[in-house]
Amino acid sequence: MTIRATILMTALLVPLAAVAEEWKAYTYPEPGFSIEFPGVPVVQSSRIKNSLGLSLPMTRYELRQGRILYTLTVVNYSLTNADALTTIVETERALSASGKVAESRGARIKRVFGRQLTLDGGDGSRSAIAIFFVNRHLYTMVAQVLPPHPVGLPDDAIRFEQSLQFPDDSGSWFSGIGGLFGGGGSRGGADSGSGNRETRPRPAASLPSDATCAGKSAGDAVQLETPGGPVPAICTLVARPLGSPAATH
Repeated sequence: MTIRATILMTALLVPLAAVAEEWKAYTYPEPGFSIEFPGVPVVQSSRIKNSLGLSLPMTRYELRQGRILYTLTVVNYSLTNADALTTIVETERALSASGKVAESRGARIKRVFGRQLTLDGGDGSRSAIAIFFVNRHLYTMVAQVLPPHPVGLPDDAIRFEQSLQFPDDSGSWFSGIGGLFGGGGSRGGADSGSGNRETRPRPAASLPSDATCAGKSAGDAVQLETPGGPVPAICTLVARPLGSPAATH
């Protein structure tokens, strides 16, 4: 009797576990975006103060599955005169204060430009982070691998970071975080194949940034001109071979 009950329970639990691990795109018409989660996210509304002390509406979308905590925060800047470059730079600096930045680069979703970084937290966690400012809303995506963090980021953390989508003028969705000059690709529509994985986008080319950052210091915010339009960037120190002129970019 006891053995039979155990077998029946096992048969019931297997399909439930499989369903819980399925990824799905969740669309939010206001303010207008879609993002993938491996389950139904918890949505909470609150307020947050920016660097000027202004209280702004914030919506947080969160889900923890296994050792990864997936969060997206959307802050509404509609009633301010905030610009994309300053807001993204301030957000990156605030996040960087909580750990050590292992990797930082420009990123884009089609014509929308932002920042992308990997952060090793002081608590032993590792996070894949993407920051965008679209239609006067700040989007901060964090896939945090709880401590102790692995050497590399899991595929699911990268998938979440690259799943954000925005509608274009025709109402069609576009997505796929890529490097500034074409690294990475588009994931496609909201229902594009589960199981697809994209490699991390490559860093932006350094030559345009060398000219933009000439005479500036590391950490200075600049506007980098690219074929796709202006891109927010931060000057950093770069080691060069002996005999080459030193530069900040």
